[in-house]
Amino acid sequence: MRKPILKAALLAVLSATLLVAGCSGGGSDNGPKHVDAALYWFGTNLDPAVEYNGWTVRRAGIGETLVTIDENLEVVGEIADSWEMVDDTTWRFHIRPEVTFHNGDPVDAAAVKASFERVLEMAERARTSTGISDITVDGDDVVFSTDEPQASFLNEISEPLFTVVAVGEGIDYENAPIASGPFKVASFEPDVSIELERHDDYWDGASDLDTITVVNIEDDSTRAAALQSGDVDVVQRIAAGDLDTFSGSDEYEVTKTRGIRSRALQFNYDNPYLADANVRRAIAESLDYEALAEVLGEDAEVAAAPFPLEVYGYGQVPAYEFDADAAADHLAEAGFSDGDADGYVDKDGQNLHLELTYDLADMTVFNEAVQDMLKQSGIELELKLVENLDDVEAAGDFSIKQRNTQYLTTGDPVWLLTSLYDSGSETNYGHYNDPEFDAMVDAVSQEFDQEEKARLVSEAQTYMLENAVDVYTVSQANVVASSTAVSNVLAHPIDYYFITNELTIGE
Repeated sequence: MRKPILKAALLAVLSATLLVAGCSGGGSDNGPKHVDAALYWFGTNLDPAVEYNGWTVRRAGIGETLVTIDENLEVVGEIADSWEMVDDTTWRFHIRPEVTFHNGDPVDAAAVKASFERVLEMAERARTSTGISDITVDGDDVVFSTDEPQASFLNEISEPLFTVVAVGEGIDYENAPIASGPFKVASFEPDVSIELERHDDYWDGASDLDTITVVNIEDDSTRAAALQSGDVDVVQRIAAGDLDTFSGSDEYEVTKTRGIRSRALQFNYDNPYLADANVRRAIAESLDYEALAEVLGEDAEVAAAPFPLEVYGYGQVPAYEFDADAAADHLAEAGFSDGDADGYVDKDGQNLHLELTYDLADMTVFNEAVQDMLKQSGIELELKLVENLDDVEAAGDFSIKQRNTQYLTTGDPVWLLTSLYDSGSETNYGHYNDPEFDAMVDAVSQEFDQEEKARLVSEAQTYMLENAVDVYTVSQANVVASSTAVSNVLAHPIDYYFITNELTIGE
């Protein structure tokens, strides 16, 4: 993630961008129709096979996957119009005959195979999440073989990492990937903007918008100010403190749905303090989750467990609650006491000092509340705002990091369990290594019966809570705000779904 841009500087860049693109607001009756949209994060470039850049490619309406997740978190077809599980390790997909890339070439079975082979070669995450061992083409079908049963295979390949792109010589994947979404890239300025043009031959019906400018505004207040000033027409993610500005005005439309993000404190198990489960439990029990929800304001809900109330038995697991006495007991069991009477617990002459690393400035007030709560238990927490949390994670240079983590990224719990906690995952940045938990995750990944899978997820979640593997604090609604001139705005539970062919303006 990138450093939030100062408001004045950002708006200057934004105004210049919009001057080139044309006025915000759609254009005249006979002129081109244009929308200006703001995202809160861009990634490093537009190659979906690199890091989490595919999420931006998806948000901007550039790319598509074989299957996708609807607003009820169900798997539906996209590039594939049908599929079947041939056996526990074989999946067959039929490719829609009408899908074309932005350059006019057909998205056929061979093209899909080439795209998957590319991402599997480039991204370890793609290999570990799917277990694909072989891909073959059979007429209009693509057949995937996996090295072991993968019960969440359908959900996993909906992740934008698996965006289907044209593969060939001379393609600029970083700046202009050739995909099949309703909009194609006209130009890209990293960290600043993406200029989009309509894909006239889009298989699900061409948009009536001619162009879209997507700008990167990472600071919540700056993004809200850009909408209020009319510099943009629609913005993704509005902070609770700004909701009243837009909800109480007939000039704006606020669209919201329950989101699937939770503010999570993720531990580095290489830190000797955090390797002790008693310290982790003390942190979890020092937090007043209701008060943290109030800090975030409207539509914030207590999480206190990895998965929400309606999913996989949240109500049947021992979610953490604020308990100062229990926190004190756990610190004592870990050997900490306030020996020098400075207000912080210590052991062997050293205070229990930890850092909370994060990279979005809008999290600061929330993190200050966490800091104050831990101080009451005698835990010294230093806040560290960094420019790029991705670099910090890769280097392992943190004790606690905070992510606004999607816990059902693909509509399925396996994504979170495997990507963050499996000992073999390249994105297990906390280096959590527990063979017993690995076995639980493997069992979830291979269970096709949904009732039994739910039971196994509840079991895994209970284990995470009993061991305070990480701390999930508060979740929020997914909120999109726009001017009333904009229609068909999508607020999807999974927030990498945003710009679609139905988005329009001036009707």
